[in-house]
Amino acid sequence: MKSLPLVALLMLGGLSACEKIRNKISLPGKKPPTGAKVSFAGPLVTEIPEGAYDEFTAQPDKVVIIDFYANWCGPCRQLAPILDEIAAENGGTVLIGKVNIDQFRTLATREGVHGIPDVRIYRDGKKVDGFVGLPDASEVRRRIETHVKGLPAPVLETADAEPSKPKEPAIQPMTKDWLPPGIKRR
Repeated sequence: MKSLPLVALLMLGGLSACEKIRNKISLPGKKPPTGAKVSFAGPLVTEIPEGAYDEFTAQPDKVVIIDFYANWCGPCRQLAPILDEIAAENGGTVLIGKVNIDQFRTLATREGVHGIPDVRIYRDGKKVDGFVGLPDASEVRRRIETHVKGLPAPVLETADAEPSKPKEPAIQPMTKDWLPPGIKRR
């Protein structure tokens, strides 16, 4: 008789774990649980919708990297920070666009994506290189840098009209007579 409450407790604990697993499995016609969407876009990465793909890849004097990925793909998650780092190092000459194959299946089919991550490298609107899978970071860097050579440096916009003002510190010191609202000094 003493084991009955223990069995009931184990079953209840097991049901909650099964429910968690059931919520993570994507069934056809069932929406994924809220909070399941993961964005791979960093500050230098653009999510590319279906209609903007051709325009994004045709940018002159730029190396454009298109990464076909999915939120559930482990190698895609490992590749994302490598591409972010390469884009940051090249300061505007390398643009990264990401295409989620789950959201834009017709685009992935049109472009012949059969495995992910599928990375395409474009220069001046023409596909010059690409790879499927996750090579070493040094290999990814080498492939991209070979196509960056010879590109003009990006032109940074400067405001000639106003002289540069000294930046204010991010943290301002508080005055000593400050008190929270509702508190009076004695």
